[in-house]
Amino acid sequence: MRQKKNLRKVSSMGLIIMLLGIIVAASSTAAPLDQTTLEITAAKGGFGKVSVTVKNIGNETAENITMIISVKGGLLGKVNLTKICSGCGNCTNSILPNATKTESTAEAGRIIGFGPVVITTSAEASNAAKVEKTYNGFVLGLFVIVTQ
Repeated sequence: MRQKKNLRKVSSMGLIIMLLGIIVAASSTAAPLDQTTLEITAAKGGFGKVSVTVKNIGNETAENITMIISVKGGLLGKVNLTKICSGCGNCTNSILPNATKTESTAEAGRIIGFGPVVITTSAEASNAAKVEKTYNGFVLGLFVIVTQ
């Protein structure tokens, strides 16, 4: 009888230790991604939109990229459009070394107005520092011109 009790205690203790081991193994974090560098290389105007190109100038693939394009200004401040892209079913969420990714404000809506605008862009990845760049532009109806 006593042996059965001891056997149950040992079995229960072994089970608890195994469960703790599984929990610790499952909760350990993945190895950090190797760092890379992003650069905003261009901003172009167009018919009711602004497009921005980001290049991975590092040696590792940039993962989990988030790009933000903001266009604000115009007469009486009527132009105010922001596009945030962090990957969707239509595009990739990574950039290979020396490759580029271009996003536009077209999905967020059309830019319509008149007057000078400020275009603020940023890009970051889970393994790359945030980069920002500001451009000046001009809106003439539906046509957007990036001047800088």
